[in-house]
Amino acid sequence: MKLFEPAVRLVGHLSFRNKLRATAIVFGLPLLLAAGLLVYELQARVATLQNERAELSLQVPALALLGHLHQIVAAGQALQEGDVSSEALLANSRKQARNALDTLDAGFSATKLQAVAGADGNPAWLSRRAALAEQIEHAGADDIAALIPLLRSELERMNEKAGLLIDGDTASSRLLDIITAHLPGLIETNGQAARLGTNVLLKKSVRGSRRTDLTLQRGNFDALVLWSMDGLQKVASEHPERSAALNQAGAQMNTAYLAVQEAITIKMLDTTDYDMTPAAYLDLTAKAMDETLAVAGILIAQADVLLNERLSVLQTQRNIVVAVMAIILAIVAAGFIAAYISIMRGLNGLADAVNTMAEGNLEARVDVTSRDEIGAVGTQFNNMAESLAERTSQLREKTKDIHGMLQNMTQGILTIMADGKVHHEYSAYLETIFETREIARRPALDFLFSSSDVGADALSQIEATVASCIGEERMNFDFNAHLLVNEVRQTWPDGREKYLDLVWSPICDENDVVEKLMVCVRDVTELRQLVAEAEHQKRELDMIGQILKVTHEKFHDFIDSSRRFIVDNEALLQSAVSLSPDLVTQLFRNMHTIKGNARTYGLLHMTNVVHLAEQSYEALRQGRAAFVPDVLLVELDAVRCSLEEYAHLNDVTLGRKGPGRRGSAEKYAMVEHGHLASMRAALDAYDLSACHHDTLVALVRQIKLDLDLIGTESINTILAPVFDSLPSLAAELGKEAPRLVVSDHGIRLRNQVSDLLRNVFMHLYRNAMDHGVEVAVDRLAKGKTASGTIGLRLSMNGGLLKFHLGDDGKGLALGHIRRKAIAQGLIAEGVEVADETVANLIFAAGFSTAAAVTEVSGRGVGMDAVQDFIKREGGKIALHFVDQRIGEDFRAFETVIELPARFAVLSALAPDTSVPKPSAVQGLSPLLPVRLAEA
Repeated sequence: MKLFEPAVRLVGHLSFRNKLRATAIVFGLPLLLAAGLLVYELQARVATLQNERAELSLQVPALALLGHLHQIVAAGQALQEGDVSSEALLANSRKQARNALDTLDAGFSATKLQAVAGADGNPAWLSRRAALAEQIEHAGADDIAALIPLLRSELERMNEKAGLLIDGDTASSRLLDIITAHLPGLIETNGQAARLGTNVLLKKSVRGSRRTDLTLQRGNFDALVLWSMDGLQKVASEHPERSAALNQAGAQMNTAYLAVQEAITIKMLDTTDYDMTPAAYLDLTAKAMDETLAVAGILIAQADVLLNERLSVLQTQRNIVVAVMAIILAIVAAGFIAAYISIMRGLNGLADAVNTMAEGNLEARVDVTSRDEIGAVGTQFNNMAESLAERTSQLREKTKDIHGMLQNMTQGILTIMADGKVHHEYSAYLETIFETREIARRPALDFLFSSSDVGADALSQIEATVASCIGEERMNFDFNAHLLVNEVRQTWPDGREKYLDLVWSPICDENDVVEKLMVCVRDVTELRQLVAEAEHQKRELDMIGQILKVTHEKFHDFIDSSRRFIVDNEALLQSAVSLSPDLVTQLFRNMHTIKGNARTYGLLHMTNVVHLAEQSYEALRQGRAAFVPDVLLVELDAVRCSLEEYAHLNDVTLGRKGPGRRGSAEKYAMVEHGHLASMRAALDAYDLSACHHDTLVALVRQIKLDLDLIGTESINTILAPVFDSLPSLAAELGKEAPRLVVSDHGIRLRNQVSDLLRNVFMHLYRNAMDHGVEVAVDRLAKGKTASGTIGLRLSMNGGLLKFHLGDDGKGLALGHIRRKAIAQGLIAEGVEVADETVANLIFAAGFSTAAAVTEVSGRGVGMDAVQDFIKREGGKIALHFVDQRIGEDFRAFETVIELPARFAVLSALAPDTSVPKPSAVQGLSPLLPVRLAEA
């Protein structure tokens, strides 16, 4: 600001009137200059478009003149070669050329345009119309031929000067390019073709350069027409309203020169007869020229419409700008004059009033006639005498309003003074919230937090924060506000609880120093209860939705088996004296099986709780935590509570208590009514007293088989929950849903092994997805399909029921297993170990091939648990390699499970072909010779 001080002092010597006048000059002149330049620029653009339209109107007569001059040259040369039939054509061409020149001359007169001289300084022929008419009337063919390029150059210079060759609009620029370049090119090509063709027809020879020149002209027709058609199509697409006329012009142009090209090809280039007269040929070129001029007329009309539209817009813009500028200038001038009068009137009135008051007359008043700063000063002057009484009245009214708000608002408000006590002015609702009238002058923090859940350390921190803020700058409060409690729970002597929301705000003086702290207290107890109830209901609805996705019988089986596993773990923990690997392994097996089944059935609220218990077992196994059975029992109780919550919703809320239709499975067997009807029909079909012995034997065998099938299920039915869970598991792993291939060979399984098979294959299928099947990108890179294939084959042989499970994934990671086994001391480093021995390590307790622990991975208990489940039922499990890549890091394999044959029945009926929902499969597994399950 010091930089402007000399100028400020200089201007200060001027009177206020002169300052206003100087301001008008400084700001008015640039505004007038800018307005003039803007109008001038718009007018220049209007003039340019007007010149373009004027020049455009001369194009047809100019093209007609050039075309007829070419016809004069062609007819004159034919006449010189002795073709007397061309004499009439020559005379007609001269006449047409004179008519075109007259039309052009009239156009020059109407548009006031002038021809442009060439670089040599010679006058333009188009400016010497009389001399040009003389040439047309009497000049020979050679002179006319020399005149044509001069006239075309003059036309191009005129077009360039008028702006036709460079136009700012894309559509009009394309049309102008066709009119000023392509159409003159077609006229020129047509003239050259007329001369060459006439010469060939007269000499009946097309040797040497004549053939080359004719071929060139024929190609020029195609190129120029093609370029023009392309431009017309683009303009038509940009301006659909012009497309009809443009398409008509394009159609005419496309056919205008076909007859000439055909004559050149058939009558000259590809013949030896030359059976066409020069006059007939020249007539074809004349018609082509007429077609070109007709096309030019259409295109010029369309281009003129586009230019006229732009001209209208520019003229409108110019007129609007002129009108707006005139209005603005008038408003500015009127405003300045009015402001000048208003300012001077106010200053004079204020000066008179000040002089009157200086003389001792306190009744002096200013006659305020404006609302500007001068008027405001006058108003302030008039209000000065009454200000004291008015301020007193306003203060009384404000105090009354504040008191009314404090008495009626449903929110507690208090202020903490510098001594830490509550100010006597507080809201009446504060007494309702804290249920006491003894509030004023009480220690504020004791009043707010004496019965709350705020601890001594937090209360001490609040006291220090309040003390450090009052009497200090506002910034200090902003830095420490986060230390103040925003929500507390108050407990009343009768046990009732209230949740209070606290908002702290500083009250500052004019120097931004905190004088007091205001605390707004809001009772949010009911709101908290509503939120808690809503969250609880939302959680219950989510759990009910998960339960309803599971059948009644399967859910009951899950609850029963999970309760058994929890009871087993509880017994293990209560009887354990110290930690042992077997104890941790058994705890893991049971808990991991619960989690796997819960994930299979989509009971997600339970899987999170079970996963936390697994993490504690993992910490025990790795030595990262001490063995404290009471803590583990608490976690186990959390799992039980989650399980019982699901059971309660199923039994009470949904009314599905009990095992459902499959209850008392140990005492009863469920049989479909259709099955019994079929057996009865088979018996009724025979007269048993008259049946042959062989027939009776066969009938008894069939009935025995039907009875054996009672209480059995297909493998697809048993594993349906496992199959249903695979798509979501695949999505969680970032993989495609697998294709499932099942071949049961007519084997039905007894209900008593259903839980065992679900528990076992839940582990195996999840392992196949987690460790075997690759992600889609890796599979496609190996030439496989994006989704993997998992195949299951059943067979019975030698009193054994066998399950063969395989997939087309990357195989067993033997290299990773070796390295991990060496790291854990299971294999000595440097010792050769057979692949089969390495593979069997996955059955070791606590051994896992997972790279990272997730909710999907088994933490090393999956295969150990599977082996334990199978051994309990008298079976065994093994891994069989199905390739010959001995010693490789990855080998293809299948898992083979053997169980006693008493768990299965071989049906004589067709094998089960039902398919679990996730099996979207086509084709056969590359690993297993099994039948495909159909979707």
